[in-house]
Parts: sequence; structure tokens; C-alpha cells
Amino acid sequence: MDDQKDVTESMSVLFEALGHDARTAADGRQAVAVASDFEPDIVFLDLDMPVLNGYEAARAIRGEPLRQQPFLVALTAAHGVTIEVATRAVGFDFYVRKPADTNALLALVADLSARTRQPS
Repeated sequence: MDDQKDVTESMSVLFEALGHDARTAADGRQAVAVASDFEPDIVFLDLDMPVLNGYEAARAIRGEPLRQQPFLVALTAAHGVTIEVATRAVGFDFYVRKPADTNALLALVADLSARTRQPS
């Protein structure tokens, strides 16, 4: 989920072409609603989304009564230990620095898809 429509559409097309079922959202509140209804295995959240930022959306998704909590991946142009600590503190599992390398995203999705999440 990213507030830049071209980013979300590109990621969605890429993952769907590889056989994944993908949904998109234009803001943090919509991202929480989509995650709650869709219950995905993996959620990519831009940290700079409108309405609810990525941190707020991550907290909200972690608070949802889902059958299984998704892996949360922060997308951000920022980097460093501070970002890693801040994203982990609100429930992100990983963060990816933008612009994201397509091969790195595909490898991360393949890795996470092979893992089993614990029920919430």
C-alpha cells in the first residue's frame, strides 16, 4: 500500500503476474480496511501515507482480530537503525528502502510465502 498510485499499481501487477492475489490502498485507513477484509499473508505499507501513516496503519492492523497476522513490510526512502527500531516497535517485521529493487522484493515475498505465521 502506497500513496503513489503508480507504485501500488506496479507492485500489484507484478505480484499478480506471479500468481499472488494482490489488493491496493491509497491511504493508511484504507490499508487497514483492506487488510482486515482480505486478510493477506504479507502487507507492504509506505510509511508516508495520508490519513494514517504507515506506523499508525501497522498498529491498527496488529490490533485487528485476524485469523492470522500478516507479515508487515515497511516501505520507506529513509534508512538506518532508527527506522529499523521504530518500525519494529509498531509491529513491522521488515523494512525495504525505496526505491525497492524488484528482485529483492520478489526474494522477500518468496521467503515470506514459505514461512508460516502464528494465528493471532
